[in-house]
Amino acid sequence: MAKILFEHKGLNYKVPGLPYENKFEYVRPIVLDSVPTMDELEKLILNSDVTTLVNPWTIDVLRGFRDYIPTTFMRVAQNMNPDAMQQYFGSDENYIPEKERVLLQLQTEIEAKAATIDAAIIHKRKELGTVVNKAHIANRLYVIGRFYGHLKEREYPFLFGNLLDPTTWDDALSQIKRQFIEYMLEIPVGKRNYERRVRKIDVPKKDIQKRFVYVEWLKQKLGDDLAGVLLYGSAARTDNPEGYSDFDNWVMVRDIARAHQILKNTCPAVYDGKVIEAHNDSELPHGAKHLGIHLFPANEEYVIRHIRFLHDPREFLMHTKVLFGEFPFLKVGQDEVIERGISQAYMKLKTIAGSLNWAYFAPESILGKPSLFEFIVKNVRFFIQHSLNATEGPHFRDKDELNRRLKERDLHIPEYKEDIDYIKKSLLYATVSVLQLQKEFVDSGRKPNLDFLVDNHFYEWNDPKVDNWESAAADD
Repeated sequence: MAKILFEHKGLNYKVPGLPYENKFEYVRPIVLDSVPTMDELEKLILNSDVTTLVNPWTIDVLRGFRDYIPTTFMRVAQNMNPDAMQQYFGSDENYIPEKERVLLQLQTEIEAKAATIDAAIIHKRKELGTVVNKAHIANRLYVIGRFYGHLKEREYPFLFGNLLDPTTWDDALSQIKRQFIEYMLEIPVGKRNYERRVRKIDVPKKDIQKRFVYVEWLKQKLGDDLAGVLLYGSAARTDNPEGYSDFDNWVMVRDIARAHQILKNTCPAVYDGKVIEAHNDSELPHGAKHLGIHLFPANEEYVIRHIRFLHDPREFLMHTKVLFGEFPFLKVGQDEVIERGISQAYMKLKTIAGSLNWAYFAPESILGKPSLFEFIVKNVRFFIQHSLNATEGPHFRDKDELNRRLKERDLHIPEYKEDIDYIKKSLLYATVSVLQLQKEFVDSGRKPNLDFLVDNHFYEWNDPKVDNWESAAADD
């Protein structure tokens, strides 16, 4: 039986002037001594009310937050008494996260949060809650970045127009995207540097014309603004059409705002050898392959930083195809790859646990949205991948292998059903599952290795140290 070690209730951070839909005025972090059962977790949620956001964490998760999401750690532990702080974390009440660890958190969040804005614009995945959430994140990351000296001063808060007017949402999201781009280019990268190389088109012209027909569609849509197209994900790893359901792409453009204006609400997909557009994704015919578009500015430094901040820049290097233009790349040290993956995994853990409140107190935010449900629960698979990278060594594991590794632990990824009770139980299950995986990770004895944050070396492409997954700087 999981016991509560510590809890408190405080005001939920809200940006003055943003029209929040939810009624979560308070936040209640709860720290447990062990992984709860589904029933225990549900009781914690139900023992709250619609005005309070419940955040149930185990003590092991909080120790992980201390290293990888230090501002969340400080928020949860802010009222913990000094003796408890010393007992659980070996630190006192004046613990201040190291500036470099906050920088890692910012790099992780900026990369992850910017990635979904284009889909909201292009595939009509937007409603008031979506837009306000993105605006909230842009403000929150600024406050953190400014406090620790990683971002320059701006006029706060950022409201992005009248968000109560749906006709403003596309422009607001585009503004938010451009602000994330500014953050990405502004925050420090760290002292370590790597050799860069440029990749040009590495797919035969006939394959582009036959299989990747959307490249021509993008050329026609964007004209001279189009600077590059880079395919990633399952479609880049296999030539078998049965092996993927969509095409995920980085699309580099010279004018982000103009690209958003042209592509908004097109909901593109590839079907029967051509690109089709739809009123929304649900209208696409069976067998159509969704066309994912993540817009990038035609800026080498931005591309390099985004690659470096990914959850696995090495896997990205191996399993991508340049379809148009050229892209800069770097071969990131394996020790850095592992730590960035863990940082992203803890962010995903927060996403899963946070979804419980929406399922119980705002079910309309998830019901009828299978893509959102899948996005949440598949983070269990994401977490085990990166914990295995850290404990067994970096290695690409496909979905089948990860499902097998989950099955060995009597775990699985729930599938979507149009049933709110089922959705609640599934999210409870996913939360308990990821807490179990996190406990296994902690029990392995593996310690954080954040040397790359302070390592000031330059590494050439073929330097054997970049393949040392314990530490590129270990022998120095």
